[in-house]
Amino acid sequence: MVATRRILPLLAALATTAVLAGCGGEPTLALEVVPPDANVSVDGYVHPGGSPHEIVFKSAGRYRLNVDRQGYKPLEMMITLGEGERLSQKVELIPVGADIAGPIEPLPPPDIPDLPPEPPVIATGGFKINITSSPSGATVTVREPGSGQPRPAGVTPVTVSLPTVGATEVIISKAGYREYRRLIVAPVGSDTVNLAASLERKRQPRDPQLPPPIAVDPPIADPGATGYLSVNTNPWSTVAVDGKPVGNTPLVNYRLSAGYHTVVMENRDLGKRRKKGINVRSGEHVRLMESL
Repeated sequence: MVATRRILPLLAALATTAVLAGCGGEPTLALEVVPPDANVSVDGYVHPGGSPHEIVFKSAGRYRLNVDRQGYKPLEMMITLGEGERLSQKVELIPVGADIAGPIEPLPPPDIPDLPPEPPVIATGGFKINITSSPSGATVTVREPGSGQPRPAGVTPVTVSLPTVGATEVIISKAGYREYRRLIVAPVGSDTVNLAASLERKRQPRDPQLPPPIAVDPPIADPGATGYLSVNTNPWSTVAVDGKPVGNTPLVNYRLSAGYHTVVMENRDLGKRRKKGINVRSGEHVRLMESL
């Protein structure tokens, strides 16, 4: 008999009484909860305070109502509110372990729309690049990602601020030298990049009014005469004399026979190569200082 008296108020509480408060306006839910200090949330958002609750909605629609308290069985139900509607609702929670007469129809699953995907996170901020050149005084321009035209950035040595997203093209130019280009991306774990550019001289065109150069055969050296060769390059390179590898730079006091020789300096990692012809006299020390 006691269980029947407990269930009757519960069944009556699950039936809602809607009273229209006029057309238009914000929907409202007047909610009475037993026990009055139970927790109330709508679509996951907790409504503060105790019973009775006056919950105002921004728009009409279908909402999920949750009521729970420690020691009681939680209750979940769906409510539908029209535009300007005022709904009165009473909910009585059942203590854990209490008997309920007869089965209770389970509530339908909540009708929650899928959330739109979150927009991708785009890195912000920037980093700095310290640019030097050999020779110095070269003009620097940069073409940043998404920009069609390069912008002037100063004269070497210079420090330039660049964005962290995408690749930026750095262009270094100086009269009489070949243009230097390099793509730069933001470094990982650092906010500074150092770029040292070694500019290569342009070959001067021959004056068409001048006669062609006269080919001169290399002098014939004394077979027993010798000299010395020292080579240094920037960047480093492997050295070959007359097609024979003789070591890496810096190469110091390499002994070779007097006469004409071909010296090749090459850095395969950077794709740099330089070829020079030298004439070594007996007892002479030839020194080569080259920028590849």
